[in-house]
Amino acid sequence: MPAERADGAQLDEASRRAWSEAMTVRPFGDAYLVDCDGGTRYVSLAPSNCSCGGSTAEDRCEHVRRVAIEINLGRVPPPSERTVPCAGCDRQVAVSAADSPPPLCAECRLEPGDLVVDRAGDGETPMLVVSEPGRPADVVALPDEDRSVADYPGNEGYPADEPVVEVVYPRAVTTDRPPRRYHFPLARLERPGSDDRPPER
Repeated sequence: MPAERADGAQLDEASRRAWSEAMTVRPFGDAYLVDCDGGTRYVSLAPSNCSCGGSTAEDRCEHVRRVAIEINLGRVPPPSERTVPCAGCDRQVAVSAADSPPPLCAECRLEPGDLVVDRAGDGETPMLVVSEPGRPADVVALPDEDRSVADYPGNEGYPADEPVVEVVYPRAVTTDRPPRRYHFPLARLERPGSDDRPPER
């Protein structure tokens, strides 16, 4: 369906009715649920189809039209994306359906080069992120140790499936040897001076 604005100026009569009716659109896998006066309808867009039985290729029902409008307004993710809880704070985040890394919102996403501190430590000593959050803490083995990041003392209060971030201490970096990398559960790290990260889970 072509892009449609919801101000009514460029909507045909059927789409104007679909926009004005009381409906709530919710992502459901790669499809959508539409709550309306007649109950809940299941809508897919590839191809366009609705459980109401009233949508055809020539004349899409009001539920399919409403989903298309909501997508074009950015109120729900397109079918190529899905809405899932952020792996760092449980906020809802839209990610590509093909993504395999842990889904993270903008507040929780860390990238190589970011400075962080250990919220369970002194909260002041800077560390430099050298890897994006990756595999769960209970499957990442610590170098030279027979235990995982989740089993390391001090990490028992964090979920076993918390994404792991690798960091180095810039103050300890020398030209004599490669810097030692440390592994932390994502929820244990925060940006210096940050007060917008959610509390530990």
